[in-house]
Amino acid sequence: MAAAKPIPKEQKIVLGIIAAVGLFMFVKKAYLPQGKEIGKLKTEIAETNKKIEDINRKVAKMKEIKANFEILKLKVIEAEKQLPKSEELPELIRSITKLGEKHGISIDNFMIGSIMPQKYHQEHTYNFNIQSSYHNLAQFFVDVCQKERIMTVKDVRISPSASKENSQDMSATFTLIVYTYKD
Repeated sequence: MAAAKPIPKEQKIVLGIIAAVGLFMFVKKAYLPQGKEIGKLKTEIAETNKKIEDINRKVAKMKEIKANFEILKLKVIEAEKQLPKSEELPELIRSITKLGEKHGISIDNFMIGSIMPQKYHQEHTYNFNIQSSYHNLAQFFVDVCQKERIMTVKDVRISPSASKENSQDMSATFTLIVYTYKD
Protein backbone atom coordinates (compact mmCIF):
# COMPACT_ATOMS: atom_id res chain seq x y z
CA MET A 1 0.00 0.00 0.00
CA ALA A 2 1.19 3.36 -0.80
CA ALA A 3 1.96 5.78 1.88
CA ALA A 4 0.00 8.98 1.96
CA LYS A 5 2.02 11.95 1.03
CA PRO A 6 2.09 14.68 3.56
CA ILE A 7 0.25 17.84 2.53
CA PRO A 8 2.66 20.66 2.04
CA LYS A 9 2.51 23.57 4.40
CA GLU A 10 1.57 26.05 1.63
CA GLN A 11 -1.43 23.96 0.63
CA LYS A 12 -2.57 23.77 4.25
CA ILE A 13 -2.35 27.55 4.48
CA VAL A 14 -4.27 28.01 1.19
CA LEU A 15 -6.91 25.48 2.29
CA GLY A 16 -7.16 27.26 5.65
CA ILE A 17 -7.59 30.63 3.90
CA ILE A 18 -10.18 29.16 1.51
CA ALA A 19 -12.05 27.61 4.48
CA ALA A 20 -11.91 30.90 6.41
CA VAL A 21 -13.10 32.89 3.36
CA GLY A 22 -15.85 30.31 2.74
CA LEU A 23 -16.92 30.44 6.38
CA PHE A 24 -16.84 34.24 6.28
CA MET A 25 -18.94 34.31 3.09
CA PHE A 26 -21.41 31.81 4.57
CA VAL A 27 -21.83 33.94 7.70
CA LYS A 28 -21.94 37.20 5.71
CA LYS A 29 -24.25 36.09 2.85
CA ALA A 30 -26.44 33.38 4.41
CA TYR A 31 -26.41 33.28 8.22
CA LEU A 32 -26.59 37.01 9.09
CA PRO A 33 -29.31 37.91 6.53
CA GLN A 34 -31.39 34.96 7.73
CA GLY A 35 -30.87 36.11 11.32
CA LYS A 36 -32.06 39.61 10.42
CA GLU A 37 -35.07 38.16 8.58
CA ILE A 38 -35.85 35.96 11.58
CA GLY A 39 -35.59 39.03 13.85
CA LYS A 40 -37.97 41.00 11.60
CA LEU A 41 -40.44 38.12 11.53
CA LYS A 42 -40.31 37.77 15.33
CA THR A 43 -41.02 41.52 15.63
CA GLU A 44 -43.92 41.25 13.18
CA ILE A 45 -45.29 38.24 15.06
CA ALA A 46 -45.09 40.14 18.36
CA GLU A 47 -46.85 43.17 16.81
CA THR A 48 -49.53 40.96 15.26
CA ASN A 49 -50.10 39.18 18.59
CA LYS A 50 -50.43 42.57 20.29
CA LYS A 51 -52.99 43.65 17.68
CA ILE A 52 -54.91 40.39 18.20
CA GLU A 53 -54.95 40.97 21.97
CA ASP A 54 -56.20 44.54 21.42
CA ILE A 55 -58.93 43.27 19.10
CA ASN A 56 -59.92 40.58 21.60
CA ARG A 57 -60.15 43.22 24.35
CA LYS A 58 -62.26 45.41 22.08
CA VAL A 59 -64.54 42.48 21.23
CA ALA A 60 -65.02 41.75 24.92
CA LYS A 61 -65.70 45.44 25.55
CA MET A 62 -68.13 45.48 22.61
CA LYS A 63 -70.13 42.65 24.18
CA GLU A 64 -70.27 44.64 27.42
CA ILE A 65 -71.28 47.78 25.52
CA LYS A 66 -74.05 45.88 23.69
CA ALA A 67 -75.37 44.53 26.98
CA ASN A 68 -75.33 48.03 28.48
CA PHE A 69 -77.02 49.35 25.34
CA GLU A 70 -79.87 46.85 25.73
CA ILE A 71 -80.28 47.87 29.37
CA LEU A 72 -80.32 51.54 28.37
CA LYS A 73 -82.95 50.85 25.68
CA LEU A 74 -85.20 49.37 28.35
CA LYS A 75 -84.58 52.37 30.59
CA VAL A 76 -85.45 54.72 27.71
CA ILE A 77 -88.72 52.87 27.17
CA GLU A 78 -89.51 53.27 30.87
CA ALA A 79 -88.48 56.93 30.82
CA GLU A 80 -90.66 57.61 27.76
CA LYS A 81 -93.63 56.28 29.72
CA GLN A 82 -92.88 58.83 32.44
CA LEU A 83 -91.84 61.67 30.14
CA PRO A 84 -93.29 61.07 26.65
CA LYS A 85 -92.36 63.18 23.65
CA SER A 86 -95.97 64.06 22.86
CA GLU A 87 -98.76 65.54 24.94
CA GLU A 88 -101.22 62.66 24.27
CA LEU A 89 -104.15 64.88 25.30
CA PRO A 90 -107.05 62.45 24.62
CA GLU A 91 -105.42 59.70 26.71
CA LEU A 92 -104.61 62.21 29.44
CA ILE A 93 -108.22 63.44 29.61
CA ARG A 94 -109.54 59.86 29.72
CA SER A 95 -107.12 58.95 32.49
CA ILE A 96 -107.96 62.02 34.64
CA THR A 97 -111.70 61.49 34.07
CA LYS A 98 -111.39 57.83 35.11
CA LEU A 99 -109.54 58.81 38.29
CA GLY A 100 -112.20 61.41 39.02
CA GLU A 101 -114.97 58.83 38.59
CA LYS A 102 -113.07 56.40 40.80
CA HIS A 103 -113.05 58.94 43.63
CA GLY A 104 -116.56 60.30 43.05
CA ILE A 105 -115.32 63.64 41.73
CA SER A 106 -117.35 65.71 39.32
CA ILE A 107 -115.17 67.61 36.81
CA ASP A 108 -117.14 70.76 36.02
CA ASN A 109 -114.68 72.52 33.75
CA PHE A 110 -111.45 71.70 32.01
CA MET A 111 -109.32 74.29 30.17
CA ILE A 112 -106.11 73.84 28.27
CA GLY A 113 -103.52 76.30 29.51
CA SER A 114 -100.14 77.30 28.21
CA ILE A 115 -97.03 75.39 27.22
CA MET A 116 -93.91 76.50 29.05
CA PRO A 117 -90.70 75.35 27.36
CA GLN A 118 -87.80 74.47 29.65
CA LYS A 119 -84.27 73.36 28.81
CA TYR A 120 -85.00 69.61 28.51
CA HIS A 121 -88.79 69.40 28.75
CA GLN A 122 -92.02 71.29 28.24
CA GLU A 123 -94.70 71.94 30.83
CA HIS A 124 -98.29 71.70 29.61
CA THR A 125 -100.80 73.30 31.98
CA TYR A 126 -104.48 72.38 32.35
CA ASN A 127 -106.93 74.14 34.64
CA PHE A 128 -109.70 72.15 36.35
CA ASN A 129 -112.84 73.08 38.29
CA ILE A 130 -114.23 70.16 40.27
CA GLN A 131 -116.80 69.28 42.96
CA SER A 132 -115.72 66.86 45.66
CA SER A 133 -115.36 66.09 49.30
CA TYR A 134 -112.04 66.91 50.90
CA HIS A 135 -111.07 63.26 51.41
CA ASN A 136 -111.93 62.27 47.83
CA LEU A 137 -110.02 65.28 46.48
CA ALA A 138 -106.90 64.39 48.49
CA GLN A 139 -107.06 60.77 47.32
CA PHE A 140 -107.56 61.98 43.72
CA PHE A 141 -104.41 64.18 43.95
CA VAL A 142 -102.42 61.29 45.39
CA ASP A 143 -103.46 59.01 42.53
CA VAL A 144 -102.76 61.67 39.87
CA CYS A 145 -99.27 62.30 41.21
CA GLN A 146 -98.51 58.58 41.51
CA LYS A 147 -99.35 57.78 37.91
CA GLU A 148 -96.58 56.43 35.73
CA ARG A 149 -96.51 59.65 33.72
CA ILE A 150 -94.93 62.62 35.51
CA MET A 151 -97.59 65.15 36.50
CA THR A 152 -97.82 67.81 39.19
CA VAL A 153 -100.80 69.46 40.85
CA LYS A 154 -100.39 73.09 41.87
CA ASP A 155 -102.36 76.25 42.66
CA VAL A 156 -105.09 74.34 44.49
CA ARG A 157 -107.95 76.60 45.66
CA ILE A 158 -110.69 75.07 47.74
CA SER A 159 -113.98 76.81 48.54
CA PRO A 160 -117.31 75.68 49.99
CA SER A 161 -119.73 74.35 47.44
CA ALA A 162 -122.39 76.76 46.19
CA SER A 163 -124.99 74.02 46.17
CA LYS A 164 -125.95 72.75 49.67
CA GLU A 165 -128.20 69.97 48.38
CA ASN A 166 -125.31 68.18 46.66
CA SER A 167 -123.39 65.60 48.67
CA GLN A 168 -120.18 67.24 47.47
CA ASP A 169 -119.24 69.69 50.19
CA MET A 170 -116.67 71.77 48.33
CA SER A 171 -115.50 72.98 44.96
CA ALA A 172 -111.86 73.18 43.98
CA THR A 173 -109.78 74.62 41.20
CA PHE A 174 -106.27 73.48 40.44
CA THR A 175 -103.67 73.46 37.73
CA LEU A 176 -102.34 70.16 36.46
CA ILE A 177 -98.88 70.33 34.93
CA VAL A 178 -98.00 67.53 32.52
CA TYR A 179 -94.41 67.18 31.36
CA THR A 180 -93.20 66.14 27.92
CA TYR A 181 -89.68 65.54 26.69
CA LYS A 182 -88.27 68.26 24.46
CA ASP A 183 -86.13 67.08 21.53
